[in-house]
Order: sequence, then C-alpha cells, then structure tokens
Amino acid sequence: MLLGAMTGLSIEKYLPRYFQNGIGTILGAGLANAVSDFMGGAVTANWPLAFGTFIGCILILVIVPIYEKFFHKKD
Repeated sequence: MLLGAMTGLSIEKYLPRYFQNGIGTILGAGLANAVSDFMGGAVTANWPLAFGTFIGCILILVIVPIYEKFFHKKD
C-alpha cells in the first residue's frame, strides 16, 4: 500500500494544479489495496470473494473525490 501511495504522490505532480491536493496519494494507496485484496481472494480460488472485494475497494475510491469536491471545506 505504501508503494501505491508513493506512486500516486509522484504521479500527482503531473496533474493539473486543481488535483494537487493529496488525492493522488489516496487513490494510489486505494488501488494498491484493491489489487492486493483481489490477489488474496484469487490465491484461495474464491473468485466471488476476489472480485467482490476488488469492486468494493474501487467503489470507495470513486466516493473519495466526490467527497473531496462537495464536502471538504477549504480553509
């Protein structure tokens, strides 16, 4: 997960200024978590578990930018 967070942070600097608020770190860590959860389910050959946890993680990653846009108060 740490590798995903660092990758997201390094990619974030190439995005437009509007997106340079730490969201890349969250998305990078979330994607790394989704992949690792999928692999954990795949190792046990429990495909519904693997795809279910992967999709669950991705759904949360969709909610984070929406929350950031509408509910995060700027100082």
